Amino acid sequence: MIFNKSEILSLDRFYRANLINSIVGIKQASLIGTVSNKNISNLALFSSVVHLGSNPQLVAMFSRPSTGTPKQTLKNIIDSNAYTINHVNSKILHRSHATSKKFGPTESEFAQCNLEEYYIDGFQAPFVKECNISIGVSYRRHFTIDENDVVMIIGEIDKIIVDDQFISETGEVLLSNLDSIGVAGNNSYYSLKPLSSLDYVSSDNNEMVTKLLELDKS
Repeated sequence: MIFNKSEILSLDRFYRANLINSIVGIKQASLIGTVSNKNISNLALFSSVVHLGSNPQLVAMFSRPSTGTPKQTLKNIIDSNAYTINHVNSKILHRSHATSKKFGPTESEFAQCNLEEYYIDGFQAPFVKECNISIGVSYRRHFTIDENDVVMIIGEIDKIIVDDQFISETGEVLLSNLDSIGVAGNNSYYSLKPLSSLDYVSSDNNEMVTKLLELDKS
């Protein structure tokens, strides 16, 4: 099947959203923890966290356009200058999905969805106790993307919380061992399974390129 632009635009909007969201592949499902200026904790499910660079250690996430009232997560991040990224795992998948309900500004998704919040080292944003890997992030800036009014939020990683047994000798996090969950579309979740760990291909290593091409033939 081939969808041309006019056919894509004519699709039912929910069908189109799922198609466009899932066609780019599986992303990490993450719970974003924040706290309001009235000290009410907030937890929201996102699948848009991306790596921006390692020096400095920057990440980005995307917030949907505002529909009249400010997005609680975005407002809390700007007000407090801090947020946490917590990987969803299979043991909390359903509770995590429940956080996507639009709770009121005086309701905490932690309490409403039976998830435990905790704080460390004076870091202002709440972490999720049930998550196997969490990241503490300091807000740096945000801007609106002109084409669709989506907001890109840039932050710097301040804290990484993960058991050292789940980090390889080269520094890679073993996501499948941590039971991290991926998401494609708006509601479909996937477990992660490692296939291979391949060496870096340097510009002068033609032998490795030849070997890699042969491996896909087998």
